Amino acid sequence: MDQVLVGPVADFLRECTITGLDETEATPAADLYGMYMIWCEQADQEPVSAGLFSRQVQASGSQPRRRNHERVYPGILPTGPIPIQYILETDKPPSLNGPLNTFGT
Repeated sequence: MDQVLVGPVADFLRECTITGLDETEATPAADLYGMYMIWCEQADQEPVSAGLFSRQVQASGSQPRRRNHERVYPGILPTGPIPIQYILETDKPPSLNGPLNTFGT
């Protein structure tokens, strides 16, 4: 059963992701945490550790899986301006696990 989360991680997930998608849609865990860090900076929030972030994402109902040699959260895609900013700031190429052209705005 999914827990009802409160706090910065819950706010980030609500504001910056689309959830409940087919499991073929996935976001790499490291990328999702990187986007969370950018969101925290912009929202003037103190970020939680990567481990606590992962536990809270899992508590929201998304269990990480290994795909293409990286850990991903199936059924979650980022949306809005944060993912675009993350890509621009990190110069990270698109992942095989989450098509960038599906980001909403």
